Amino acid sequence: MPIHQFVYLKPKVQIIIDLIAKKEWKKAQLLQLEVSKEVENLIDEVVSDNHLIELSKYQVLLTHLLLKIQNGSH
Repeated sequence: MPIHQFVYLKPKVQIIIDLIAKKEWKKAQLLQLEVSKEVENLIDEVVSDNHLIELSKYQVLLTHLLLKIQNGSH
């Protein structure tokens, strides 16, 4: 799996964080779902343990962000 896949994940996660800070819950949730699916698809393609570890970090972060979104929007 090319490393450029990871390069595109980081700014998307930062946008989610920025949207949460602005309390734009719906936009944040939609982007979080999109990026989560992207990470899941990448995990299906991964061949390296190092890549799997890196993607797992993104999964944990995205799950945490989803919880923040859900708690903030209520």
